Amino acid sequence: MKKNRKAQIRMSETIAVLFIFFILVVFSLIFYYKYSEVSFKEEQAELMGLRAMDTTLKTLFLPELICSQGKAEPIDNCFDLMKLRHAAEEGVFNKYLSEYYFDLFPYTKITIEQLYPGEGESWVLYDKEKTKQLDDGLMVPDWKNKESTYFVVSLRDELNPDNEYSFGVLTVEVYG
Repeated sequence: MKKNRKAQIRMSETIAVLFIFFILVVFSLIFYYKYSEVSFKEEQAELMGLRAMDTTLKTLFLPELICSQGKAEPIDNCFDLMKLRHAAEEGVFNKYLSEYYFDLFPYTKITIEQLYPGEGESWVLYDKEKTKQLDDGLMVPDWKNKESTYFVVSLRDELNPDNEYSFGVLTVEVYG
């Protein structure tokens, strides 16, 4: 009877050790899951930031908008107001060449706002928001994050006799 009782005590000890071991395994799995979830979100945010910067750089060097002086090199970080107004009024980027520009700027909104001098004109060059259609046909936004970048640019008006430059800000909002 003494041996039987010792065996029961050892069995209880073994079960307690196994129980504690599995509790530790469960806690470590929960910790690993939370860590990988946070790490994934941080990586997504970093990729959104990189995509926003890449889109900003592509916009800054668009030949459709950049200032040029005859056959000379284009002027860096400068947009021609005549080209800019035409592109914004006609909706060239959104309507006529939407597939081409969607490949360059997927799910992005690009605006340029004149800050000095002037009354603060604003032009929306491209606006393609990520949306989904509900069962009733209503379109609703389908993005969780939005990363915005801002870049100061010079604006040149060819029609201005003094050919003065004005300043504006290029805003690129990337939806993710």
